[in-house]
Amino acid sequence: MAKKTGAKGKGGTGGLEELVYGLIATAAERDLGAVYGAVPATALDELAAALRPAVEFAAPPSWRAFMAAFGSLRVLDAAGEVVELCVYTPREAAAHTKQHVRVGPGVLWIDDDGSEHAITTDHLVAFADAGGGGQWCFDTSAPGPELPVCCHHADEPLFARKRAGGARVSAEAHDYPDFTAWLRAMIGEFVRAA
Repeated sequence: MAKKTGAKGKGGTGGLEELVYGLIATAAERDLGAVYGAVPATALDELAAALRPAVEFAAPPSWRAFMAAFGSLRVLDAAGEVVELCVYTPREAAAHTKQHVRVGPGVLWIDDDGSEHAITTDHLVAFADAGGGGQWCFDTSAPGPELPVCCHHADEPLFARKRAGGARVSAEAHDYPDFTAWLRAMIGEFVRAA
């Protein structure tokens, strides 16, 4: 577990450390625990290698910094079960991406007009649990280095792309412009619910 460095606040407008330590303080007030620990840069390189050749993934700088400082951040109840927040380790990110985000070549999207399109989700990389079977994902089809974040659900893959032509199947906007905005929102929700 990383050591608290004196940062103050509970999810305010401060930096990364202030946000996370605010979450940890709020979790403690709610009799919950938080588990975290730095992840070496090589683990992120291994994640990128594990996703090839389906996708070329370069970890966004904000996520890279978060992983170097905190790694897999999880809020746990007294029984050790994850509640509210679970940011995956790089290995978990690879596994969830392959098992829960990727769709097979025969998966179809049916437009409102009834036309069918084979789809792909190879451009989505899971990094956190979204609850209800969903995954928070980076959309690697956007220009980097920071990548927008979307919530992917296998039963309604709104951020999938058509295999023919690569156009998005929906006009749904990304949930967050980048990882930092996502993290700020998740921690803000957690703190407000306290």
